[in-house]
Amino acid sequence: MKVILKKDLKGKGKAGDIIDVNPNYANNVLVKQGIAIVANASTLNDHKGKQEAKVFHHGEMVKEYLSLADKIKNKVYNFTLNVGANGKAFGSITKQEILNTLSQDGIKIEKNQIKDFPSIKGVGQYKITLQLIKEVSVDIIANVNIK
Repeated sequence: MKVILKKDLKGKGKAGDIIDVNPNYANNVLVKQGIAIVANASTLNDHKGKQEAKVFHHGEMVKEYLSLADKIKNKVYNFTLNVGANGKAFGSITKQEILNTLSQDGIKIEKNQIKDFPSIKGVGQYKITLQLIKEVSVDIIANVNIK
């Protein structure tokens, strides 16, 4: 009996997969517990439509992020650090400061999208990698000066 998984099922498949299982297991466990629905013509058609919509929307999101990546690729953002009398920097540049600077430039990303983030505790240029989505990543440059 074919069923469409609504939730991930260890050893069988992930949500959205169509799997073939024993009819008793399908009816008494999977359907009863809301883990799956029976795959008939109607549910298969709905499933196909949802999968096509998901692929389309993901493609649109990839296009959007590719456009954003082209806009900010290797762009230089300036930051300042406070320095004491002995020349030692106070503090460091944080991910939150990077996010604030990007949002001032009209770029909205989440903190977890900053992947390759070096410890920025001194003057210089640092490469920061932003993983916008799985398929799209881009590097920006943090230029750090003293205050």
